[in-house]
Formats: sequence, structure tokens, C-alpha cells
Amino acid sequence: MHPTAPYLTHRTFAARLFQLASIFDVSVEMVFKQITSLVLQTSSWLQNQSPLRSAIQTSSHSFEWDNAAAHSHFVWHDCYDDFKCARLQVPMDWLGTSNERNKTVEIAVIKVEATVPVTDETYGGAVVLNPGGPGNSGISQVLKGGKAVRTILSAGPEANKSSEKHFDVIGFDPRGVNHSRPALTCFANENEATAWKIEQIANGLIGTSDTAYDRVWASQRAMAEGCSKRAAANGIAHHMATASVARDIVEIFERHGQWRDAEARRLLNLERPTGRERRNTLKRTAYVAGKEKVQYWGFSYGTILGATLAAMYPDRVHRVVLDAVADAHDYMRAGWTSNLFDTDQIADKLAKYCFEAGAEHCPLYDSRGPAAIMDKLPATMAKLAANPVAFEGNDLHGPAMVTIIELLQLISTVVYNPLRDFPRLYQALHELNQGESGTLRAFKTELIGPLEHSPSAHCATAGPFSPACITTAREIAGMGITCSDGTSRLNDTKETFREYAEEIMAQSTLIGSVWAQITLVCTAWHARPCWRYEGNFTAKTAHPLLFVGNTLDPVTPLRHAFMMAGGFEGAGVLQQNCEGHGTYASPSMCSGRALRRYFQTGRLPGSPGELADWAGHGALCEPDRRPFDGYEPGTMPALPHGEHDEALWEALVTLNQVWP
Repeated sequence: MHPTAPYLTHRTFAARLFQLASIFDVSVEMVFKQITSLVLQTSSWLQNQSPLRSAIQTSSHSFEWDNAAAHSHFVWHDCYDDFKCARLQVPMDWLGTSNERNKTVEIAVIKVEATVPVTDETYGGAVVLNPGGPGNSGISQVLKGGKAVRTILSAGPEANKSSEKHFDVIGFDPRGVNHSRPALTCFANENEATAWKIEQIANGLIGTSDTAYDRVWASQRAMAEGCSKRAAANGIAHHMATASVARDIVEIFERHGQWRDAEARRLLNLERPTGRERRNTLKRTAYVAGKEKVQYWGFSYGTILGATLAAMYPDRVHRVVLDAVADAHDYMRAGWTSNLFDTDQIADKLAKYCFEAGAEHCPLYDSRGPAAIMDKLPATMAKLAANPVAFEGNDLHGPAMVTIIELLQLISTVVYNPLRDFPRLYQALHELNQGESGTLRAFKTELIGPLEHSPSAHCATAGPFSPACITTAREIAGMGITCSDGTSRLNDTKETFREYAEEIMAQSTLIGSVWAQITLVCTAWHARPCWRYEGNFTAKTAHPLLFVGNTLDPVTPLRHAFMMAGGFEGAGVLQQNCEGHGTYASPSMCSGRALRRYFQTGRLPGSPGELADWAGHGALCEPDRRPFDGYEPGTMPALPHGEHDEALWEALVTLNQVWP
């Protein structure tokens, strides 16, 4: 589209939707994903139907992070019932060349302990996770799914008893994010954060009206101007780039090695083994400064972090899995231009699944076939674009309306996990066809969150913009990482960014407008990083990396896995033949075994002698469930036919239901 072409009004937008039957599109990994990811994690829609609650519910007990003193080594505290938590103090400026060279950062770290002590011969060390974003919380990720990850990666019933491994699982909040300190906060308090969410919904999305771009350009830049300048004054905004976070991960493993050594000595003093056993254990658990190996599983943006880590510290790599692989080259250029290649194809697949499932499982079923089902999608959306649905107030909420904006945001969230979440979207579309809006109205309420926040006494003492005053909007800190990593966009004008937005929107008619807004804040983000990785993503690592991608991923196309793997000598690729973002989008025993085998033995899928489901340069795994096949969120489906590892299956299903 020509950059000077007029933006769509609601009516012309509706007309375009009528014309395009294959535009049932995709998602956002940043701005709206960061806002809406927490919605589906905590929504009553999931939790209230959950006989699986005992398997997937996280601890109801909280942990006062600010009461945990930070140390330059690990001092673990019991937290959230049966987890371990610590604050690790690291330099704010690893290079020591900035005004912040004497400041420190306190990284919040959480651990699920291995099922064996460090003195056991089968203890395999720690595996660090990163959920992506950038800026998503690793604390939340491990609280929700850390135990399931431990089950997937640690030795199962088929393990070779002479070489089996059992792992700790560690998550952390990146510097500037969530429980780490200092935190990048853009709002004075919760009420201001909620007001911002409401304003963004009112502003609309680029391309959905003839005035939306003007409003979005002004409001996003106003927020970025103040937030970046305040964070720069505090120092943290200059030290949030991925290079510093990669170094933090190395430090986590260094300090874990130090802890492992001390813990082994403590246990040996209690166990009092023979002299030979003691010597062997001390040798096996000894900390060697500067030599600790990295074991890592990163998702989405976490693959950029992992690729940066592997490129900067190739000799540290022991086991590294990069799952839902992003184009790190494009990301570091501040592009975000190569993500939406495959998104439109997901709609066709979902229509096919809907038709195969029948009316019992898919409310949009049409006996005329998948094409007829597809015809309903743009028609329903166009109708909502032209005619928002209003609803009266009641005891719980005031009068309001749902618009095409809420529907696009719902799509941009649920497309990440079609197996789990698309029934909700299809139910929303079905209701709209019937003149109802209950599902979409509930989503809007969840998206905004509570409207009344009473400041705590701690907030009153700590003051505006303190972590005590803002607890639910910290995901916006991810913009500090995004704008730090990419080349500067401060010289972008309103017209040049409009041209960029047009290019992104051309890739994806529905969600391109959302995706195009991700880097808009960077046009007014004044804090530049003191350490930014500018090298190539090529290296010969100490052990080959494993890249993983789904056949149709909404925002990290499969081709990225093969492209990025090409830069790392000996790397392997695992393809999961499903739709969605990350392997957890569809439980697959085949993929679960492949990941376990890699962490247990280092063997890549597709290696000579592997099982028959591996072929070619990489490996191909089928999912065990498909959208609309009767899979019900909140329940544990039966173990697939022919499988016997119930613990692995439950862990895979759990991740599907509690992540992202």
C-alpha cells in the first residue's frame, strides 16, 4: 500500500474484511501480547472449569520479594510453598564504562529443585528458562510450569540408569522487569496504568479508522518520552539490552556452580560417606570459576536471548534449546518485519479442523465445508467493525460496548495456542452471529482489569512510580529491552513510520496493524544502551544447539528455525507439525521425548540410530491432539494410544494449559 494512502474508516475496513476470506490472522508478541498474555493465564474462563486444578494450579501463597536481601551468591529462601527464591546481585554495567558502573541490579530468581540432591550421581545441574516477550516474567513462567518442565527434561521410565539426569529448573525476571530491582515502571500507580489500558482500547489500532494512527502515534510517544527519560535518569534504561541479560545468565550458572559446591560439602558432612565416595562427589560437584556450562530453554524472544548467549559465549554451551525461533538479525535491526509470513494460513487449517470436528465441537461448523466456514469469519468481523455491540450496565459493570478492536485483540492472543484457546474465539464469533457478545464482553473486562485500586501503605511510603505502587503493568518494561536492542528509531518521522506500518500491515491484513505498533514507542525512546550486541549469530558452540519450530507459527515462522540453525555449527532442527507458538501449543509425546533425549544425552533429533519418527536434516514430530477434537481446557485428556509415560503426558498437557 502506498504510504500516503488514506487510512481505513470503520466502514471501509468492514468492506475489506468482506473481500478477504483468508485473512483470519495472527498475533503480537509484544505490546498487546504482553498486556493480554496475563489475561488468559488467570481468566475465570480457564480456572473455573478446571478438574485439573491440582495439577496446574500454582501456589496460593505469596512471597515478599522486597524482604529478600540480595547477595552476590545464592541465598535461597522457601517461597510459594515448595519453590526456592533468591535475589542475585550483579553489576548494572558489566563493562564498567558508564555512569552506572558502581550501581548494581538485583535479579529475582526462582527454582524448582531436582528430585535428587546435588550429591547424587544422577544430578544434572540447572536448566534456565526464558518465556520471551521481551520482558515477560520468568518467575511467573516457573511458578506455572516449572514442575512440568522438570518432568519433561529429567529422566523418565525409559532412562538408561547408568546415565540418567535430574535437573533443577530455574526462572528469572530479567533486569528491569517485574520482581527484579530496579524495575522499569512507566506509571505512577495502578490507577494510571488502568487508565492507560482503557485509553489504548479507545485509540484503536493502526488502520482500523481514519484517525487511529494519529491518536496511537501521539499517545504511544507521549508515554515513551516520559518513561524512557525517567528510566534513563535511574540508570536501568541504559542496561536492559539482551547482551547484559545474556551475561546475567552466565552469572546465574557461575553462582549456581558455587552453590552446588557448597551444598555438596554440606550434605557430605551430614551423610559421612566413605573416603572414596566423598572424593568422587567433590570432584563431580566442584565449582570451577569461569567454566560453568549453560543449560537453557528459551521461547520466542527467548530464542534471541539464547542465540545471543550462544554467539557471545559459545564455549559455555552445554544444552541450549531455542523454541519458536525469531529472526534475530531482523530483531536487532529494529525491524519486526519477518514475523507474519505464515499467519494467514492458520485460518484455513482451523476451518478444516472445524469442519472435521462437526457441530458438536465447533460452533461455526457449516455442512458445506471449510470454505463456507471461512466465509463466516470476515463477514462476522466486518459486521462488528461497522456495528459495535452495546450492552447495558448491571451490578458488576457499567454500560459499555465491544468493537472490532476487542475482537482483534482476542484473536491476537488466542492464535498463539489454537488447541486450547480457539474454541473460545469461535464461541465469540458464533455469539456475534446471534447478536450476542458475552464471551467478548468478558474478555474486554479481563483485558482492562480491576478498575478500583486503593494505594497500599507501602505505596504511600515508597512514592509514585515505585514497584510498591504498580504491580500489574510491569510487562510494559519489555519496551525498554526492545528499543535498546534495535537500532535507534529516534529519527523516524510520523510519515516514515506510517510507511513502515503500511509495509507490516501488507503482510497480515488483520494483525499487521497490531504488529506495526510494536516499535512505535522506540521513535520516542531516548535511552540508548551502554552495551548492545552487534555481532553475527554464528558460532561453533561447545555442544550443538537445538532449534524448534511449529509448521505454522503465527509470529515466528518455521523458516527462522532453519535459518538461525545455519549460523551455528552442527545445530539441529525439530519441526512440530502443528499450529501455534512454541512446542507447548500442542502436546506431543514425540517432541517431549526428543527434548528429554537432548537434555539427557545431548543427542540431536535426526541423529543416526534415532527412532523412526526422525528424518532428513531435522526431525518431524506430530502432535497428539488437534483443535476441535474434543480437547477441553481444564481437564486431563487420556494418554494417547500406545503410550505409557503418564507423567510425561501430564506435563505436556499442563504446559499447554498454563503457559504462556
